This record gives sequence, C-alpha cells and structure tokens, in this order.
Amino acid sequence: MISNINAPGQQFLAAISQLQSNLNRTQLQLSSGLKVSTPSDAPDEVSAILQLHANIQANQQATSNLKNVQNEVQTADQGISSVTTLLDQVQTLASQGLGLDTTAATRANLAGQVQSITQQIVAISQTTFEGRYIYSGNSDQAPSYQYDPSTQSVTRLQVGTATRQVADASGATFPVSLSANQIFDVRDANDNPTTGNVFAALSAVTSALQANDPSALQTALSSLGDASTYVNQQQTFYGATENRITQALSVASQAAISSQQDLSDKQDADLTSAILEMTQGTTNLQAAMASFGKMPHTSLFSELS
Repeated sequence: MISNINAPGQQFLAAISQLQSNLNRTQLQLSSGLKVSTPSDAPDEVSAILQLHANIQANQQATSNLKNVQNEVQTADQGISSVTTLLDQVQTLASQGLGLDTTAATRANLAGQVQSITQQIVAISQTTFEGRYIYSGNSDQAPSYQYDPSTQSVTRLQVGTATRQVADASGATFPVSLSANQIFDVRDANDNPTTGNVFAALSAVTSALQANDPSALQTALSSLGDASTYVNQQQTFYGATENRITQALSVASQAAISSQQDLSDKQDADLTSAILEMTQGTTNLQAAMASFGKMPHTSLFSELS
C-alpha cells in the first residue's frame, strides 16, 4: 500500500515533464527557426539533411569557380577580338602597299606600322588574369612569346598545351582555354609554320614591305587573310565556352534553389504551427498546474491514522 501512495503524484510529474519538454522543443524551434536542430530531433532525416548541406556547399563552390573562369574566358575572348581588329588594320596597310604609285619610302613606313601592330599582338599574347598568363596553357607562369626589337621579330619562349578544365554543378568538366601556340603560331608536326600562322603572316608582310616587293606583298596579304580567318575560328571556342559557362551557372542557380527548398522542407520549423503549439502547450501546462492545486493531498501519517 505504501509504495502506491505517490503514484498519482508521479504520474502528474511525468505529465508535467512531458509538457515542459514539448514547450522547450517548441521554444527552440521559434528561436532557431529549425525543427531539426540535433540528430535526435529527426533521426530518419539526418542523412538526407547532411546530403543536402553537402550538395549546397558543392554547388556554391562550383558556382564560384565558374564565375571566376567566366571572367577569365571573357578576358581571353576580348583579347582575340582585339587581335582580329589589329589584323584587319594590317590588311588595310598591306593593301595600301600594293598601290601602283606607292613608293619604297611609303612601304618602309607601312612596314614600321605593321611592326608596331605586331608588338601589340605579342602584348595581347602576354595577357594575364589574376597573375596567370591566360594564353600560356598549362605553363601559365610565363609568357609564350616576346617581341625582340633588335631583330624586329617575334621570339617563341615556350611550347605549351592547354588542358585546363572547369566543372559544372553536376561534376561534368569542359575545357576553358587555348594556348598562344594554338592561336597565334599554328605549326605542323615538323614545327614549321602552317596556313593560319599569325606571326608568320605578319613577318611576311613586314619583309615584303621593307623589300619594296609588291609580288611578295600580294602573297603575304593572302597569308594574312588565312591567319585572320584562323584566329576568328579560334575565337569561336571562347564564344562557345562562354555560352556553356552561362548555361552551367543557370543550372547551378536552379539546383541551389531546389536544394535549399528541400533543406527548408526537412529542417526549417513551421513558425505558425510552432506558435500555436506553444500557446496550446502553455495553456495545458497552466491547466495541469491548476488541477493539481485542487487535488486532495495525503501524507503517510494520514494513511497510518
């Protein structure tokens, strides 16, 4: 008999404890905005929540990388665009040199202008972005070409390949750069300049003008046209890469929204429901306390008597 004297009280305390625990949980939801703050809140959802956090973080990193590469590719594209404009200027100068009344002195002057443009194109091949030579491929800590004023010629400093790639949000990778060797100095297997070689074409125009040789200049002008066409073809690579980056960023943005919504559905608290639950819980606790106050209380001595 004595062991059961406090049974109602123990039940009441257990009920109060449960009500208070529910209130504490609801209060935490309201203060943190989360319905899952610890693994014990929803053990079956923990794995999915952790995966969503990982997906969001990976997506953010991919987006950051894509934006950085986007700026680099745009810089490279603008450089190639400038080269095509400069080559158009050289074509104009070469055409002037073919004039029937053009003198040797005039052609020598035109040759000087072509040399100046050649230096500008070499300078473009040395374009840097965040401390890297963007046209030097994998060997991007040094330029691939320089202009030698003493010989009035372009010197190749290195031969580099461009294998750099960037990953989109799904993990798929694609190439983002070309080397200066590919763009300005295309050669055959024996390392001889081939059709489309920019530096060889510029050199041929300069030499023909300096030699006052209209026939050689006509041939050089044809080679220059081929070089201009070739550079334009290389520029399409950067245009296509920019489009792919833009698309990848759009997909990443949509994925970020979707993942964030899924995470919110699994982790965020329903504040309206939490407020209602808080109100109801408080009311229940107050009612329980009031009821307990009206209960008859007995002691061990009362029972013995």
